Amino acid sequence: METIKNYLESMFRNLPNTSEVIKAKNELFQMMEDKYTELRREGKSENEAVATVISEFGNLDELASSLGIKHVLETEKEQPQRRNLSLDEVKEYLDDLFVSITFKMAGIVCFIICTIPVIFFGDVLPGNHETIGIVMMFILIAMGVAGMIIPRTRMEPWRFLKHEPCSISPATTDYVSSEKKKFTKTYTILNVLGIVFCVCSVIPAVIFDDFASEVNDSWGGILFFASVAAGVGCFVYCNWRYRAYQRLLNTNSETSIGGTYTKSGDKEPFYNNKTMRAIMSVYWPTVTCIYLAYSFLTFKWWISWIIWPIAGVVNKLIINLNSED
Repeated sequence: METIKNYLESMFRNLPNTSEVIKAKNELFQMMEDKYTELRREGKSENEAVATVISEFGNLDELASSLGIKHVLETEKEQPQRRNLSLDEVKEYLDDLFVSITFKMAGIVCFIICTIPVIFFGDVLPGNHETIGIVMMFILIAMGVAGMIIPRTRMEPWRFLKHEPCSISPATTDYVSSEKKKFTKTYTILNVLGIVFCVCSVIPAVIFDDFASEVNDSWGGILFFASVAAGVGCFVYCNWRYRAYQRLLNTNSETSIGGTYTKSGDKEPFYNNKTMRAIMSVYWPTVTCIYLAYSFLTFKWWISWIIWPIAGVVNKLIINLNSED
């Protein structure tokens, strides 16, 4: 019967989530269940019974009139057809996405820690090694840029997800929901660690400043950037991965039957205004450029990090204003 249920879900997946469609779906399921039970009592094997049921009741166009939803099907045919993502496609997409998220996280961390070599070789290590520090800084910046570019290439085959209407089956939804549930504990731990690292990032600077006469206080700056990088890395990885699961679960339209087995959650914001869409598509890269430009021009790294929480608040405000329009 599980095969029949899944087949029924696929038949009704993209139909409107209305009372008449739900009624028709329940009626058809009862007809399929009765026929399956009858065939099993006659001694048919499970595979034979399932095949017979699907062959008799598997064409919704032929049953639409008797179920009272012929007009619904005719209207639906005029709408863009949703591309169904198979379970294998979803698994491959998640694999590519998680690798891309890891590269992006590493890129952001490289941007944050790029000044550590300058501080270490310039202020901590005895001797004149500033050149090595500068070279390593630019290497880290190059690695950060690579961390932002590589994911674009890897995710290129999946660009259709942003432009084509898609859907996933109940079985695929269950798989994604299960993976999301498994990740929930890790998500919570990484979020807590991110908060701890960011909040405690100023502690080394304060401690080493008090013992400046005994220990080089530049270690405080090094540990500050390392702590911030660790915190931001935790936030980026856990939140982007969690949103990946949620994005898939929101693939099915809320107005369709398929949406009834899609778990609710935050959706990727869609901006009705074309100008706003263009601006928000480069929002975070622009914030990154502002952060790096201000930091390198002023060398006030202990202040420039505040750009990130401010940018986050502004982003959330724009999303909320967009949802009210």
